[in-house]
Amino acid sequence: MAQGITETDSKGASVKVPPPLIFILSMLAALGCEKLFPLGLPTHPIGQVAGVALLVTTTLVLLHILLIFKRRQTAIEPWKPTSNIITAGYYGYSRNPIYVAFCGFPLGLGLLLASPWLVLSILPACIGVYWLAIRREEAYLLAKFPKEYGAYRRRVRRWL
Repeated sequence: MAQGITETDSKGASVKVPPPLIFILSMLAALGCEKLFPLGLPTHPIGQVAGVALLVTTTLVLLHILLIFKRRQTAIEPWKPTSNIITAGYYGYSRNPIYVAFCGFPLGLGLLLASPWLVLSILPACIGVYWLAIRREEAYLLAKFPKEYGAYRRRVRRWL
């Protein structure tokens, strides 16, 4: 184990702002923009069906990832210690599949409600999650699992 991790490992990656909150705040800002600067796009049945399908799929993926973390007996919360890293399944395609899945909520709602603002809210949310969570998580995992996480990081992209 890397020096310095034992003292801080009780806090995991020390992420201060829960990443779901970042997405929620970005979506709320988007809804505010929708009220202030409505684009007046009409809803369309295809967009609504696609939006609902995306919301359901996103929810199922997140529940499946939660189950994977429980089976592997490691914390899903980025402010708790990680006992081991997951590199298979969704994690074989993205180092952050939870955050990729979180993008499905504003995209799905944006399609459902015909709101480009909600769709665009993905961008500030992803930037916020990178600066407030991913950088800390990656530094923590690299310090705790230098060989395994280092090889994984070289093999798998951060987002997609």
